[in-house]
Amino acid sequence: MNGLKVDREKDCPFLLKVYTRNDGFHSIRDFSKGDVPTPDELLLYTWHDATLEEVAHLIEQVTPAAQQPDARIAFRLIYLDTETGLYHYRELGRVAKIAKNSQDADKTLEQCQFMIGDYLDVAIFDGPPPANTRYRDERARVPPRFSAGGGNRRPSLGGMRSRGDRFR
Repeated sequence: MNGLKVDREKDCPFLLKVYTRNDGFHSIRDFSKGDVPTPDELLLYTWHDATLEEVAHLIEQVTPAAQQPDARIAFRLIYLDTETGLYHYRELGRVAKIAKNSQDADKTLEQCQFMIGDYLDVAIFDGPPPANTRYRDERARVPPRFSAGGGNRRPSLGGMRSRGDRFR
């Protein structure tokens, strides 16, 4: 990343649409055809340098489930692939109130390759994680543009990248 410098005193924040759900994520179908899970929508104003921990703190202020002392908050990026017209998701990380040294807590929206117009899908879990559970490996469901190497690559766009290939 280019290390975007944001002056929060001078730069205007943008609107971030967040969709929360207790005990799991929304189905990607909930975001199809321009529909969104409106009853679960939070509208937050923030900057590209906001961390997942900062976003989690904003969610905690208005969502009772996230206020529990052992709450865990997991993030997914929901984005529209302009080449296919379909929504896809990518796991961003997890933030737990009891684990202050989470490796994902300091990720910024910029580092997560968030673009204005994307959504955050947030799963809020209460209580400690189940025993013998690892962070889920979603590679089997990840669209080809996230995979390393292989696949059908399009010719270079002369330094210009379309929105559909931002994760390649």
